[in-house]
Amino acid sequence: MSYSVAPHLKYFAVRFADFADARPEFDAFGVGAYIFSGDRVLLLQRALTDSMPGCWEGPGGASEPQDDGTLLDGVVREVLEESGLHVTRILELVAVDCWEHHRRSGGKMRIAKYSFFVEVRETRNSLGEQLSPLEVPVQLADTEHHAFEWATEEDVRHSVESQGRYKFPLPSIGHQAQNILRAFELRRQNSD
Repeated sequence: MSYSVAPHLKYFAVRFADFADARPEFDAFGVGAYIFSGDRVLLLQRALTDSMPGCWEGPGGASEPQDDGTLLDGVVREVLEESGLHVTRILELVAVDCWEHHRRSGGKMRIAKYSFFVEVRETRNSLGEQLSPLEVPVQLADTEHHAFEWATEEDVRHSVESQGRYKFPLPSIGHQAQNILRAFELRRQNSD
């Protein structure tokens, strides 16, 4: 896993156990990523057999203390597992969402999800030129997602405002649509 981290995000590049110990109010940590190709963001549609069936989101999942040296390693691993894409740079923190997960067996778990704007190797050719979204070789993990699309900001905004094409996860587990729109804004700021 070779990737770089924007200097202002270096505080996330600490040993995962130390990161978790500094946040004792949470039982688990999730990670998410927003990947752009041109003016479009990668959205994955959750498998119909998974939780939140059919909802659209960026790649992400649980950060795993036994597998991830840092929280950022979790972002890189999840992107690779869910999309087949290789993160080269973590540019910006987009959102931190917190919620309680109620277990079927009883009890609850408090979760914090950290979502980042990232760059991946596959969005550029060997000369460093931007590829079109159709050229980016996304490979889905079939057990978790069954479709992907490269959505424009207008596509996402339309879905939020008038029940458009994309159905996003419930606000009780993080405002995914608003986070995606924030990622578009941060991308514009990073390109200035």
